[in-house]
Amino acid sequence: MNPKILFINPPFYRFMGEMYDAFPPGCCYAAATLEEAGFTSVIYNAEYDGTRRTLVGNTNHMNTKALIEQHEEYQRRLHDDNDPIWQEIKGRLRKYNPDILIISIFTPTATAGTRIAHMAKEMNPRVITIFEGAFNIGLRSACNPEELGDFAVMDAALRREPDYSAVEVVQRIASGSRDLSGIQGVSWKNENGEIIHNEDRPFIEDINILPMPARHLLEDADKLTPHSFQSIFGSRGCPYKCIFCGCHTSMGYKARLRSAEKLVEEIELVHRNYGVNYFFFCDDIFIIDKERARRFCELLIEKKLNIYFSIQTRAEICDEELFRLIKKAGGQHVAVGVEVGSPEVRKLLNKGNTVEDVRKCAQAVHKAGLYLNAFIMLGLPWEGEEDIRKTVELTREIDPYIVFPYITTPAQGTELATIMQQKNPAGYSEFRDKFYSNLKTDFSELMPPDKREEVLEWALGECNRLNRRSMLKDFFVRPRFYWALAHDFGLFKNPGFVLSYLKELLFVHKK
Repeated sequence: MNPKILFINPPFYRFMGEMYDAFPPGCCYAAATLEEAGFTSVIYNAEYDGTRRTLVGNTNHMNTKALIEQHEEYQRRLHDDNDPIWQEIKGRLRKYNPDILIISIFTPTATAGTRIAHMAKEMNPRVITIFEGAFNIGLRSACNPEELGDFAVMDAALRREPDYSAVEVVQRIASGSRDLSGIQGVSWKNENGEIIHNEDRPFIEDINILPMPARHLLEDADKLTPHSFQSIFGSRGCPYKCIFCGCHTSMGYKARLRSAEKLVEEIELVHRNYGVNYFFFCDDIFIIDKERARRFCELLIEKKLNIYFSIQTRAEICDEELFRLIKKAGGQHVAVGVEVGSPEVRKLLNKGNTVEDVRKCAQAVHKAGLYLNAFIMLGLPWEGEEDIRKTVELTREIDPYIVFPYITTPAQGTELATIMQQKNPAGYSEFRDKFYSNLKTDFSELMPPDKREEVLEWALGECNRLNRRSMLKDFFVRPRFYWALAHDFGLFKNPGFVLSYLKELLFVHKK
């Protein structure tokens, strides 16, 4: 048997009238290892809508309040069987009629993923439905599949890294058996309806052995904008233990790195095949191995690829000399987890670095001629008004190109989620389909809901002002970079997108 395999990345932002067009990594990596093993598949990204502008790069993505306000619309459409998005998904299920359906979920798409499994079973009761969720923000079937999926319609879940678990599951099914016993990293339902959790699969120590993510298996890959293919995953795992991050639940605490040569090979391939000019490294800490980072930059310079890229790092391991080399190789942005401005709250997060580390890192980034991106958290259970003001003041002080403010939302499997669940079990259960908590959420210990909303409204407004000012000024400083970015977003083919971006940047949310 050579089963027909369909991957689906369920919609989330599309239900809010936006889209997120980056390729789904869990789907693409699992599809690549399946292809290497002789199985073909199709990847349908239900988050993609070719008629709309992309969310990444959209100023709404930096305006957290706008996404929070759209949540009610999201809930309405999520449960409306007649919504055009659900009709589109049903059409894809009819078109491909898969023998095996692999659904990639994260916390906000758990319900959407389960609905897709229900649809598939109604159309074809014999279809085998598998959930995976190791790569996605908020993680999900990587932790406890029973909390997210519905085993009435979910036949199996791939926990942690899905790459080789997917291969072994498909090989077993292709042999004519639905007995998945003995396959590491799999939870499954036997013929008696019993849920069985097989032992965990050991982490892949040398991730250089993995094939390149199968971008080419995306449905209509030749019609997507170059931006859809820009993400590069150069490592797995993180040795730090911040209580809000779910990386360890699926990828572990040990950083496993792809070589500089492999990274450059992937960039060359994607640049040549899809015309991508700007790449974003999804590694939590790109410079965790500084020698690898140097080698990567040297190879880019040597090959004269003439591309741009951005990275992420931790504040305490900044290196001005390395940043200068990154700049020379085409580096643009360095994203840093600033998180909070209060030293006391920082300790509660087990962040492992200090506010002074953040200041020093910002100085090193600026001196090297790179642009600082800052991730901050607002609305933690232990934050009062003064703590939030300290975060905003620190953000102003370090002068980022872009600040991404996140209203604290628990990611399943994290220590922070356990803390918040203990504080308010009923409130925590509402986060199944959320990516941002409400401004009035009652997890806060130090502010009543109305005061919390007032302070967070102010903080988000300040962040929005910083972003708008910075981007308007920078547009005239880096014209070549923005020209490349415009190409990757496909804006020349859709000039109306440019007008909508400018309108939002100039006129929306000024208060």
